[in-house]
Amino acid sequence: MTSIFGQTIVPKAGVEEALPVWMKIDWRPEIEKGIYIDWGKYYSRRGRVNHALTYLNKASELAPEDVMILYNRSKNLRRIGKTHSALENCKAARKILKSSLGPQSYPVNLETCDALYELNRFEDAKAEAHNSANLFSSNKTQAFEDRLLVIDENIRDCCGDGLTPFILKNQNIITHVQDLENNKMKIDERPLWKILKEEGKCDVLSIPEIKSQQLSPREIARRRRAYDICNQYYLDKSWKDVLFLEKLRTNPNVLMPQCRNSHKFLESLIKQQYKIVQKFAKMIHSRSPMYYMRYNKHADKTLSDKFMEDQLSRIQYQTRRNMVAVLRTIRRLREEQNISKLSKYVEEVMGEYVVLKTFRIMPWKFEFINEVYNTLALALAEQYYVPRKFKFNEKKAFHHLLHLETDKIKDTPQFVFGDRSTYQDTDAMDLSSIKSRRQISNLENRMIFAKYSIEKCYLLHQIANIHLDSNRYEECGFIARKAIEESKNCNSLLWSFLCTILIVKSNASLNKFERAKEALRNAMQIAIDLDCHNLTEFVEMSFSCLERISIKGSLSNPSSHRESKSSGGSTNSM
Repeated sequence: MTSIFGQTIVPKAGVEEALPVWMKIDWRPEIEKGIYIDWGKYYSRRGRVNHALTYLNKASELAPEDVMILYNRSKNLRRIGKTHSALENCKAARKILKSSLGPQSYPVNLETCDALYELNRFEDAKAEAHNSANLFSSNKTQAFEDRLLVIDENIRDCCGDGLTPFILKNQNIITHVQDLENNKMKIDERPLWKILKEEGKCDVLSIPEIKSQQLSPREIARRRRAYDICNQYYLDKSWKDVLFLEKLRTNPNVLMPQCRNSHKFLESLIKQQYKIVQKFAKMIHSRSPMYYMRYNKHADKTLSDKFMEDQLSRIQYQTRRNMVAVLRTIRRLREEQNISKLSKYVEEVMGEYVVLKTFRIMPWKFEFINEVYNTLALALAEQYYVPRKFKFNEKKAFHHLLHLETDKIKDTPQFVFGDRSTYQDTDAMDLSSIKSRRQISNLENRMIFAKYSIEKCYLLHQIANIHLDSNRYEECGFIARKAIEESKNCNSLLWSFLCTILIVKSNASLNKFERAKEALRNAMQIAIDLDCHNLTEFVEMSFSCLERISIKGSLSNPSSHRESKSSGGSTNSM
């Protein structure tokens, strides 16, 4: 007797769990098949579809041409969204039955209609139901007639009056999608190098580069909103459960790599259940499309247009109130000189809220962006001043003046028993490095879709500043120079000055004092153009501190003394 897992059951030594009685007897194949079918039906009634399919598969191995096994397996496969496999089982059963009209033909034909219907093949399902209704008589035709009524109503919903306004509104998109589908169907027999050469691309690489699709933040938000609306339409209050299930797929609190036994099982289980929910939601959408539901909800076009205008006015009014509140908060933080909180607030507002707004919702978007970034630049520039009791001959005076950290020593990691970070792999990166890389990646993605030069200046300045905080000084200088070039497009001297100061900081951290002096000269010219006394005084004091450091370094270098003495002795001998 074999188990359901295909292994011979051998009782082990010792006291273990007792085996079922029916598994200890060497049954004939006919009796064993009946036992497996009964267990499959039992688990199917209990809703444990996977167990039911396991027993039905074992029964099918013993009797491959049993029609009722294929029928029951098709029903269970449809319950977990595997409709294609269910239809294949129905076709296999009908092939065994051929054209006979026995007692098993009726449920098999009915199951075939249901499988075609759940595959959203309404035309095929209608044809199958119509043919089957003509084959049978008496009460058996009623089930097929009921299905014909449902299919006719679904076709009427999909191709009825609601389809016309949808096509008129999205005609350009439909044409574009149709062109894309036609291009996919075309078979180009030319070699790859010839295709790339005619398109002006590189024809040397044997493996072509696959470009990943870059979606704008607005497109990501639009798809997220459309996904939520679709679930709200079809799942009512259960749409939150679907959203929760979607987040579970990437939740590190559930999928813990440290739990090696349960990690893969939970991951496959969550993905499988989410896939089943999505498949059934698509079935509902195919039977009653969203454009039909919207048409029923707003059948009167005049009332619908009035509702849309009122909704637009409300959104515009609320957006304006939010923008006024944002400007008020930014000015307050600038007065409080809370630079870190101000920078974080600006990044949150501009990166998560303003970037999603269109000119239809926010007609004053350009003016608002200028106001926010200029206010932030003023706040950043105000921190560069000479303190009242500042002495340039003090130790580390130059670093204190530029707000540079004098010592950047990484703390040794402290392992805490029970903390998750204690059990991380040894090759894991530093948490601060991971955070900085993630911030840079987000800012670079925003750079792709940035429209205005002042916004690009801000993004490049933030990237350079993150490189500076992470001790990547060469990258900081490179990005800061790009920001200076970008600031020329918007004539922003203030952002040019801030980026020049970043270059000074990076060169000073690398002890490249000559380059730092050159950058300070450029900063002095910008400060003069800005006609700001505080910035001019700050640059002059920075230059004085840098001169003092250079002189002190040259005096403390013994090799320079020897070279000067040797050069002096040679001149005297001459």
